[in-house]
Amino acid sequence: MTPLRRTLALVALALLALACGAQAASAATEPWRAAQQVQDGLFRAQTDLVLDDRASAQRAVRGAARAYAGPLAEGTRGVAPDVRGALAAARAAVRRGDQVALAEARGTVRAALLRGSFATTLAAAARGDAVTARRWLLLRDFRTATRFTRPGADATLAVERLARRTLSPAATRQAVAKDLLDASQARVRELLADARRGDEQDLPARRAEAAAQAQGTFAVLRDRYVEDRGAAAAARAADAFAALERTSVDGGRPFLAAVGSATQALEGFTAAPFTDEEAARRAQQLLRFLALVPVEYGRGVQDGKVTKDFEIQEAVAFRTGAKSAFDDLRDQLAKADEASTRAAAAGLDRLGGAVDRAQRTPDAVASADAVEGLTERTEQLLRQAMPERWEAPTDESDYDLIDLTLDRMEAAVGAGQYQQAEQARLEAYAFFEFGPERRLRSFDPGLALDVEGLIWFGAAGEDGLAELIADRAPRRDIRETRITLDAKLADAAATLGDAANQTTVVTNAAIIVFREGLEGVLILAAITASMIGVRRRLRRPVMVGAIAGLLVSLVTWVLAQTLLDSLDQYGEKLEAVVGLIAIGVLLLITNWFFHKVYWSEWIGRFHRQRKRYEQLEKRGFVSAQAIGLFVLGLTSVYREGFETVLFLQSLELSAGTAAVIEGAGLGLALTFAVAAVTFLLQRKLPYKRMLVVTGVMIGFVLVVMVGQTARTMQGTGWLSITPIHADLPYWSGLWFGVYPTWETIAAQVLAAAFVIGSYVLAQEVRVKRPRRKATKAGATPAPAAAGPGDRPTAGAPSEDADQRPLTPSRR
Repeated sequence: MTPLRRTLALVALALLALACGAQAASAATEPWRAAQQVQDGLFRAQTDLVLDDRASAQRAVRGAARAYAGPLAEGTRGVAPDVRGALAAARAAVRRGDQVALAEARGTVRAALLRGSFATTLAAAARGDAVTARRWLLLRDFRTATRFTRPGADATLAVERLARRTLSPAATRQAVAKDLLDASQARVRELLADARRGDEQDLPARRAEAAAQAQGTFAVLRDRYVEDRGAAAAARAADAFAALERTSVDGGRPFLAAVGSATQALEGFTAAPFTDEEAARRAQQLLRFLALVPVEYGRGVQDGKVTKDFEIQEAVAFRTGAKSAFDDLRDQLAKADEASTRAAAAGLDRLGGAVDRAQRTPDAVASADAVEGLTERTEQLLRQAMPERWEAPTDESDYDLIDLTLDRMEAAVGAGQYQQAEQARLEAYAFFEFGPERRLRSFDPGLALDVEGLIWFGAAGEDGLAELIADRAPRRDIRETRITLDAKLADAAATLGDAANQTTVVTNAAIIVFREGLEGVLILAAITASMIGVRRRLRRPVMVGAIAGLLVSLVTWVLAQTLLDSLDQYGEKLEAVVGLIAIGVLLLITNWFFHKVYWSEWIGRFHRQRKRYEQLEKRGFVSAQAIGLFVLGLTSVYREGFETVLFLQSLELSAGTAAVIEGAGLGLALTFAVAAVTFLLQRKLPYKRMLVVTGVMIGFVLVVMVGQTARTMQGTGWLSITPIHADLPYWSGLWFGVYPTWETIAAQVLAAAFVIGSYVLAQEVRVKRPRRKATKAGATPAPAAAGPGDRPTAGAPSEDADQRPLTPSRR
């Protein structure tokens, strides 16, 4: 190597060393890293003291002091005396070998550093210094994440927006303060519980450290406490926390009394008060969590014993989530109705005791009815204290619940608990169905179908969660679908978050009414197409039923505010029941269509009995056939009308009644126009083709309705799910009722077999069997009765002819 190259190499190495050293020095001076070094040093000192190595403990404390000196001390000058005093107390505790005093000093140091970081971050945000705010924000506490809460990220997002100059310094400071205050209050509650457990388990070091940290963290909340409850109340609360730290060394009754006083001081206090929207969102979570407690408990308990441990764990988790939400809202609830709030708190405590006992003593537990009754009373008390605006469901709370429930599903898959994962998936779908889906179908049906498809059998190029769970797919596959689903849910939230203008609402309402009305018109046209001539009078009960269905739909709309609230709890179950009734009636009509309409014997009997029926009708009697046709017309129209009311109701909540009525009227006018044209052309159709088309349409409607109803029954849990590995587009289910599961396909195959079998049997009885008999007897076969492909001759008897059988000739 030449001297020049050697020199260049040395220079490069020196520059690299300087860069690495600068990077390391920069990392070491980061506030969060320096604070972590302080905490680690004190923790090592605690460990060394337990091992009776005082020399090592002293070195560890000195290392913690060096880590604090420098930029960390400079940035936390407001708390420097507290930190240095606690470090001095730590050195003295090590010299004495006092583990409890050392733990107390460590708790004081941590709380002081967090308090200093809080002040520095807020000051930086207020002056618009995003770089400094970002550095110091890393030194913070978080609300402990649970299945129903996540670490707050609002402060981080606000600082990032400040850096991009999309958020003002004042707004940034407010968002950061709110996030950090909320986390600090949650942390104080946890520390009080930890200190109490330390006393119960006779762990004085744990008790002292938690108490000292709680006292120091309350100082972060003090200004807000003064603002909310006044200086005198804040002074009493501060005295309670000071007594907590003072009595933590010895423990016992004085300490427990101090814990009680500190806990009572925090009751009903909210350091970061919610906005009206946030409070309503949290209130909805509270009510949802509470309502799910007896559901899970009832599934896990039978005859006074626990039969399913997992369900009891779910009940405990939901009760914990409800209690957490209640704590966040308690202050505002108490201001509205203190007595009801206090009683609701007692109810939540009793509910917690009941589910906790079920975990501890599974052989002797409270009955499911008792837990349900307690829950209902507690919910009633909560609703008495809640403003009306809190009780209105919000999409934001639904999205939160969907997200959290999907987290549970993923966790269950990761643990190999696919049954629990499927239950969580169904719960997530229920939150979507009862919440944003109805409004989303009104504004963006395609997006609603994508979300539903991803939860079920696939959409947007991804497999569905139902199929993946049934196949026991690995978590990574579940995660891929989950990512796509999260993106679609975010799109849905954005779609529903923007207020729709009047034109959009009118258009959507018209499309909804026309789409559902068109389906009803086609079904009625298929049913009545063959009812001409002597059978024309059979149209009357069908049309009367259809009119009744329309009237009932209008009544449902008028009563929507109360009726839909009472029917919300049934959801897809109600849809499944209505679908089953329609299918049952349609099966009877299909059987009648093939076996009775085309039998010449029955047609002749129809003429002979027509006047008898007329006499019965005059006397007030209605034939079973007329009743069946009436019910068919009613269910065919009301099934579409009920869905229309649901969709229009959600639009009304978004944009008001006037725009929705305008759009509904337009859609209804278009529907009536199409109906008029359809039935007008129906009269001019050739009889031969009409019968063929009618038979095919009725069979098609039956098969589609069977597939969709079977899928609905899967959503309610009434039918199992066994996926078929076939890549079917989701619109195949929307338009044709074809879903990739064995259950839905089997139901449709059976329905198709029934339709085809009915036709074959009718042909066998009315055509082939008479021909075979005639051939064996050597006689000329008599003309066959009218059937698909036949039509009466020009000289066929009219409806007013005598009672001779109608026997048209073959074309």
